[in-house]
Amino acid sequence: MPTRFRSKGSTQGILVTTGKDPRQIFWESLGELAFLLFVLARLDIVDVREQQEASYYDDAGVMHRHYFDFVITTRDGIRKAIAYKPSERVRALNFEAFLIDLGRRISPDFADEIVLITERDLPPATVHNAKLLHACRRDPPGDADKAVLAVLATVIGQVSIADLRAAAGYGGEGFRATVRLIGSGRIVMEGTGRITDHTLVRDAKIENVR
Repeated sequence: MPTRFRSKGSTQGILVTTGKDPRQIFWESLGELAFLLFVLARLDIVDVREQQEASYYDDAGVMHRHYFDFVITTRDGIRKAIAYKPSERVRALNFEAFLIDLGRRISPDFADEIVLITERDLPPATVHNAKLLHACRRDPPGDADKAVLAVLATVIGQVSIADLRAAAGYGGEGFRATVRLIGSGRIVMEGTGRITDHTLVRDAKIENVR
C-alpha cells in the first residue's frame, strides 16, 4: 500500500510496486499518486521512472534543468515524459506554453513525447479501480484465480462478479482474484465504472454476446 507522510504542508510518499521485481517509487502529491496507480494498472506500460532530469539551454545559451514527474515507456518502446499539474496551476503558470517551448529545447533522446496530465485526465472511477487493483495484486495469484477462470469458461456472455465468485466458492478472495484477472487482461469488464459485485465481466477469449 502507498505510504504517506506530510512535509511542510505537502503530501508525499512512497509506493511499492507489485510483481516479480518490486521497487519503491516516490510521489510528491496525491495527483501524482493517482497517476502512478493509473499507469501501473495499464498493460501497455512496461516501465515507470520518477523525477527524471532533462537539461536544456535558453536563448542566451544558459543551461537549465527541468525535472519531469515521470517518464513512462510503452510496450512498443515509446518514451513519454509526464508533467503532472493541477489544472488551476496550469492556467496560472501558462504551463502548456512552457512545455511546448521545452519540447523544442530538450534532446529527443530524452523522450519521444511530452505529456501534460491534470486531475481532469484521471476520472475518479478509473483511479478507484487502479487503487483496488494495486491492493489486490499484493496477493499472488492462487487457487481462487484458477477457480474463477474455470467457472467463467462455462459462461456464455457476461456474468456479475457476485455470481461469479459465488459459483467459484471463494467469497471475498474470489472478488480479489477477479480484479487481478481484469488487471491482467484475462477477464474483460463491462463499462468504465467502479468495479463492484454488480460489475459484469466475461472471459477475454469469448466474444461479447449481448
